[in-house]
Amino acid sequence: MNKLVMLLLAVAGAGTGAPAAHAAAEPVTTLRVMAQESLPPKWTRRNGRPAGICPDILAAIERLAPQLRFTGQDDFRSVPMIEQSLESGELDCACALLDTPRRRQIANRVGKPLYLARHKLAAAAGDKAEVNNFDDLLKLKPIVTTSRGAGYAAQLRALGLEVDDSTGDNAVNLRKIIAGHGRFFYMNELTLNWIVRQQGLRGQVRILPVVLREEPIYFWIGKRADPAAARQIELALHKLNASGELARIHQRWAGER
Repeated sequence: MNKLVMLLLAVAGAGTGAPAAHAAAEPVTTLRVMAQESLPPKWTRRNGRPAGICPDILAAIERLAPQLRFTGQDDFRSVPMIEQSLESGELDCACALLDTPRRRQIANRVGKPLYLARHKLAAAAGDKAEVNNFDDLLKLKPIVTTSRGAGYAAQLRALGLEVDDSTGDNAVNLRKIIAGHGRFFYMNELTLNWIVRQQGLRGQVRILPVVLREEPIYFWIGKRADPAAARQIELALHKLNASGELARIHQRWAGER
């Protein structure tokens, strides 16, 4: 009788638990990213670890698509290096970049915009210039400083403005304006507020009130990356957008000024 019971249990186990125990785990796809230097709070550090809008977005994607893993978030690089690495295939993804012709050549936009960037000007505190639009800016014929590799540098040059984008360190770019090496610094409002606060520059820099341009910011995946991973990311981003989680992530960091 004992042998019969043991046989029945063995058969039952073979029909239920055994396949689960031996089932192959779903393979994990590792996707390499790079952090964008000097652009808080899109990318920053807290307690020695990567933090910010993009790390939060990547973590949210991983929760919805557990078969995906992002690596390289602690590797802070310039935008030109990120673009070069996307083109070579060393990099699979880039989080939160503007749409430019160069980026469309080397990567594909995934899904709808992650959020909108609002671009403003910063000037030295004693500069009383009023700039309400690009026509006003052109009349002043200023040198406009921007971050090296910024997607809007070409836009500003196309308008006829003289642009200094020789450095990617945006704290240095602000200090250039304070020292008179250029009149205005053109940057997204969120990063401007963060750097001014972090660097203790509130008494030395004036952020002009007018938003000169709003532009959508996208998630990108390199053309050499796994197409199946791109579809999984797009589905995850669609869910995050529909649930309002993308907006909550952006607002959480925008509130820390």
